[in-house]
Order: sequence, then C-alpha cells, then structure tokens
Amino acid sequence: MVVENRLSDGKPVVGMETTVFVHGLPKKEALLLFQKANEISKKMNFQLAVVGILRGRVIIGMSEKELKMMIEEGAEKIGTREIPIAVSKKFNAATTVSATIFLCKKFGIEVVVTGGTGGVHPGGVDVSQDLTEMASSRVILVSSGVKSILDVEATFERLETLEIPMVGFRTEEFPLFFSRKSGYRITKVENVNEIVQLYKTMKELELGKALMVLNPVPKEHEIPREEIERILSKIDLKVRGKEVTPLLLGKLVELTGGRTLRANLALLEENTKLAGEIAKTLVREQICGILNSRIS
Repeated sequence: MVVENRLSDGKPVVGMETTVFVHGLPKKEALLLFQKANEISKKMNFQLAVVGILRGRVIIGMSEKELKMMIEEGAEKIGTREIPIAVSKKFNAATTVSATIFLCKKFGIEVVVTGGTGGVHPGGVDVSQDLTEMASSRVILVSSGVKSILDVEATFERLETLEIPMVGFRTEEFPLFFSRKSGYRITKVENVNEIVQLYKTMKELELGKALMVLNPVPKEHEIPREEIERILSKIDLKVRGKEVTPLLLGKLVELTGGRTLRANLALLEENTKLAGEIAKTLVREQICGILNSRIS
C-alpha cells in the first residue's frame, strides 16, 4: 500500500474528509472552501490534513492540485469497508466520515472535522457506515449534527444504542446540519477545555468511541427544520445508497435558492475553527502531561 503522510511532527492536526469537496459542493465552492480552510489552519497555527485516495495512493494532507485532480477525474464515495478495494484497484476515492476516521486513527490524528454525519435513512434499512466507525474509533469528531434528510429519531436512538458520547458546543439541542433545533436534548459544554477534559476521561476509561462535538450552524444561516422537511417531502429520487445524500443536497440548493449551500459553507468554516482550537488544546495538554510526569 502506498501512503503519502504529510503530517508535521508535533504540530496540532485536524483531519478532514474529501467527500465534502468532491460530492457535497459544486467545484468552484469546493476549491474556495479548501483554500479558506487552509487559510484558517495557517492563521490558527494547526495543520489541516485532507484525507483521500488518489489513484490508489492514500494521502494524508492532500494538496489543492491533488484535490482538483480528484474533482475533475471523478472519485468513488467510500466508507471504511471500501478502502482496501480503492487501494488495490488503484482508483480515486473520496472518503466519507467513516473512512476518514479510520485513516486518521491509523495515522495518529485525534481530531476530525466534517459538516454533517450520516445516520439512519427513512425506512431503517440504509444505515451509514459513519455510525459503526464512530462506535469503534476514539477520536474527537466536530460536526453540525446529522443531516435533516435522515430519520432523525432513529439516528438519535442509534447513537445512544452504540454508546457514542455527544456534547453540544454552547447548546443543549442536538443540531440538524442546516437547523439549530431538533427537539432532542444533549449535554452542553461551554468551552474547548471541557471538551478536551472529557476526551481525556474517555481515554482513562478506555472507551473506544468517537466523541461527537456538535457545533450548530451559525444563526444567520440557519434554515428551520420544518422548511427543510417541507421541501424534502416534495422530492422524489429514484436512487438508493450512497447516491441519495449528494443528490438530495443538490436538490435542496436548487429549491432554496442557494441558501443551503451558503449554510453548508458557513458551518464548515466554523467547524474547522472549532476543531483547530480543540487540536491545539489537546497538544498543549499532552505536552503539559509529559512535562509533569518528568518533574514528578
């Protein structure tokens, strides 16, 4: 297996999926988001590691040129189980949350950022690999909740069943990607230090689950859940599986006059900033821990 690991030793790192760029956004906006996310990382002094598979090569820290190549050539949308297929068959593969978490964990990245996670689709048969990977990998996952296109109640219950810890960043309400409110209550944390301390406790308990840090979409870009559901009820897609989410998101952009696209970009930027702060605090805590152990 060919791996290009471009991580800098000792520098805080945030892992990011490639599906959001390749399948979640138009090309122009995808490249602008990539540039903006990297600007944020440089300004905040952490490393953004976009994860993907290009012609069979696993890349941890993809360049803009490589991302552009992937967008132009096309790429399969893959979860964890398809990683060995993409590598052995040497094709382009855009990682979803599950595949990104798996690869980040393998290469020592403890903080991962995304827009929204997958879950249980209406009908209960189609269940995202995101949930099973989150239930077996200890990382900090920053997102704006799950997408409203899912069966929210079933997804929320499945997260509980899988024992995946969830906290809301300055909110007690489980967010739904474009919407800040869902009617489901979660534990609120007020700052990044609380998040890092919670993660440290998970390590001490050897709880091998992802810590979901839920950061609601900025208020000025919120689209109420009821409006999203009303629009979704009018859409009839004749696809299943991995094709459902990108096609539905595309339809929502069209039917909301671009509002969902602007919300998506805004929440991804804010999530990147929060993930960066968490990664930096985590590294500081680790350094302090090492120094204190040497002193004692």
